[in-house]
Amino acid sequence: MAYVYLSTAMKGLTMEDFRKVSAEHLPFDNIDGLLACTAGMDDKGLNVVMVFESKAHQERYAAEQLFPAFQATGIAPPEGTVAIEHEIDELYIR
Repeated sequence: MAYVYLSTAMKGLTMEDFRKVSAEHLPFDNIDGLLACTAGMDDKGLNVVMVFESKAHQERYAAEQLFPAFQATGIAPPEGTVAIEHEIDELYIR
């Protein structure tokens, strides 16, 4: 089983912001339990999907790396961001 975390409709954030925050934490291939990460823009804002081995991995990443990276860059997650998260029973990565 795996765990997916989707942050969507992050108005005011750009791909450049995503890259700045990402540069402040471990490289994606060194984040414990991270299976996949995608980021992109649409008319509603920045969308990021992360797939972890478990919810515990996602929570540890957020507490130990993501939130400190936001603080280090001075970039704040925008108000009204929609977060969707759930366990997944099947995952295929080519």
